[in-house]
Amino acid sequence: MKAAELRRPYAALTVAFAAALLGLLVFVALSSKPERGLRLSSGQPGGVYLPLAKSIASVVGEGEEKVVVEVLESDGSAANAERLRSGEADLALIQNDTLANDALRTLVPLHLGSLHFIVNENSGIKRFGEIEGKRVGVGLPSSGSHRLVEELMRHFEVDRSRTRIMPMRIEKGCEKLAAGEIDALLMVLSLKSEAVERLVEGGGVRLVGIGEGVGPGSEIEGFRLSYPYVEPYLIPVHAYAMPHHGSPGVPAVPVPTVAVRTVLAARRDLPDPAARKITRKIMENRSQLTVAHHEVSMLGASQDPGLLQFPLHDGAAQYFNRNEPGFLVRYAEVIGLMVSLLIAAYGLFQAGRKWLTQRQKDRIDAYYLELNRLLDRMLAPQSEEDLIEIQKRLQSIRSTALHLLAKERLQPDESFRIFQTVLAEAGFQVRHKLQELRKD
Repeated sequence: MKAAELRRPYAALTVAFAAALLGLLVFVALSSKPERGLRLSSGQPGGVYLPLAKSIASVVGEGEEKVVVEVLESDGSAANAERLRSGEADLALIQNDTLANDALRTLVPLHLGSLHFIVNENSGIKRFGEIEGKRVGVGLPSSGSHRLVEELMRHFEVDRSRTRIMPMRIEKGCEKLAAGEIDALLMVLSLKSEAVERLVEGGGVRLVGIGEGVGPGSEIEGFRLSYPYVEPYLIPVHAYAMPHHGSPGVPAVPVPTVAVRTVLAARRDLPDPAARKITRKIMENRSQLTVAHHEVSMLGASQDPGLLQFPLHDGAAQYFNRNEPGFLVRYAEVIGLMVSLLIAAYGLFQAGRKWLTQRQKDRIDAYYLELNRLLDRMLAPQSEEDLIEIQKRLQSIRSTALHLLAKERLQPDESFRIFQTVLAEAGFQVRHKLQELRKD
């Protein structure tokens, strides 16, 4: 056999090995390539969406499996939905009632934004229908607030041709209402919005309800028949403090209104691993987000498909269902057991669930009792040392409650949100009393 013929197999093997090695190097290079940054469309300055989006970008951009997210300002939910549709954004904060195509998917439900109906005290407006003929500030046309107000005007038969509807940003609307340049302001906002805080602190305005209540048969329930994306909501007593007016805050009584869920949405074609990773990092860091943004205390609390206009993204669903294996896997080891044992196990499960729910309720009740004791102490004359001690105890209660919330040992329900409001009011009262003592 000639030498050239002997060398042919070795040459072929060498070429094959080199090709395989080159393919491996290309695969490693592509695998190690940094993930493309995602664009998150948020909101406008002065609102809740923009700072919340920046916090979300921060938490998902930390750690080894970080996701780089660029935050984009926008005029609101409708603009965000359009950016997702056109490919200008990969993620967006969107109200659950936003008009959009079926390509949008929910990653994480974040919070409820309530419609704030704020009027000038001299406007004479006492109910929604009385905005007819008035100057009314509403959200920008590309915001979620604008569409909701249009639907309310249609439902309550407000003559739009006789009403001066003035689209504007949140901060500008508050400024114009304070200056008397408009008679009313209608916008969907989270409680304790900074712009509204400043507006209320300046005095001369009040909150008006949508109808007389939120229960069965109410005007709000009638509105929901034609616009099912909203939920009944009560703005709690003293939600907004008035430190310079000798009043604990407004409103003096609960104000019935409607609320809309805000979700972190994505395009349907966002890869499942990226969606799962973003969802996981947000949920694992929800304590950090809750401390920075009280309005997201219900973050991820419900993924009920009946409450979401945009279905859960498959990647997000994989995260939320990670502890829920299929029926056969869960019960493979007990298929041969008697039916009576299954019934007994079910009874024990129900008892344990009831016990856990009661424990969560007992914990929040204990904090309410502790707050009540501290508030009672504050009614009596107190020294500066006593007030500082009360202040430290309030801070301790707040820290512990948030820790338990992050550990899912407290429920992020209405009781917890009211508790946060009362706790914040108690803290304000302590600081106010300390300032008065130190002035003396």
